[in-house]
Amino acid sequence: MMKKYIEFIKEADETFENDTSKFTEVKDEIKSMIEKTIEKSGGEFSSFVDSFKKNPEDVKVEGFINDSDIYDFYLKWRNDIDEKLNDIKYFDQVPSKNNSFGLYEYVIKSTEKAFKEFVDDLK
Repeated sequence: MMKKYIEFIKEADETFENDTSKFTEVKDEIKSMIEKTIEKSGGEFSSFVDSFKKNPEDVKVEGFINDSDIYDFYLKWRNDIDEKLNDIKYFDQVPSKNNSFGLYEYVIKSTEKAFKEFVDDLK
C-alpha cells in the first residue's frame, strides 16, 4: 500500500514539474509589459529577458517600477504569485532574511521575487 502511495506522489511531482500551461495568464501579462518596455526603449525580447535575469534591479519593466505598481500587480495576480512562491518554498524563509521588516515591504519583495521567477519561465 505504501509503495503505491509513493508511486502516486512521484507521478504527481512529475506532472507538476512538466506543467507548462500553469500561470499562463500572468506570464502573458508579464510578456506584454516587457513588450511595452521594448517599444519605448528598443531592443528585442530575448535580449531584454536575458538582461533582466542577469540584473533585475537595474533592468526596469514598464508597469513594474514603483512600489505602488508592484503592489497593484500583486493585488491583481495574488493567487498565482502566492502559488509560485509556495512552489519555490519562498515562504519557508524568515522575512528578515530578505531584509523585509514590514508587511508592505515583504509583499513588495515577494512580488519582485515571483516576477523574476515568472520571467525565468518565459524563455
